[in-house]
Amino acid sequence: MKLVFDKMSANVPIVRQVSWQAIIIIILVWGLFIATAVFFLQKHGYFIGVVLFILITILLQQAIPKSHNKGMKAIKQKDFKTALAYFKQSADYFTRYTWVDKYRALTLLSASKMCYREMALCNIAFCYVQTMEAEKAKALYEQILKEYPDNGIAYYALNSINTFSNKAD
Repeated sequence: MKLVFDKMSANVPIVRQVSWQAIIIIILVWGLFIATAVFFLQKHGYFIGVVLFILITILLQQAIPKSHNKGMKAIKQKDFKTALAYFKQSADYFTRYTWVDKYRALTLLSASKMCYREMALCNIAFCYVQTMEAEKAKALYEQILKEYPDNGIAYYALNSINTFSNKAD
């Protein structure tokens, strides 16, 4: 069976699901920063605590998932081959350091409901579709659903692939 696709539209879907538990953790960390700064610096502690929290958040979210961020930038520029390489690096990183991903509310101050490894795998599969490698995309979406059975992106993408492949037969 050979899958055939028309190249998907240039409107790249970007999904952001939020974990409310992570938001609560991040708010507590933010409060801790402010309380510590107010305790030690009293007069300007609130302002300094907020600024430090924002700077550390930006630093963590830019430094740790660097490959993920570069992959997202490449997707927005429709450079799917480059994005593919970056997302593979991201998936490898978060496979090696699962604890960073598992505790991302603390390690990255990220409220993402979906872990970075899961996002990387979905983005790799998306890039495969965009580069006309539908068989690889299908296999990867199936793998994603085995590892992350509640992944709606993989579920609907796989349904689309199967619909297109049935029409091509």
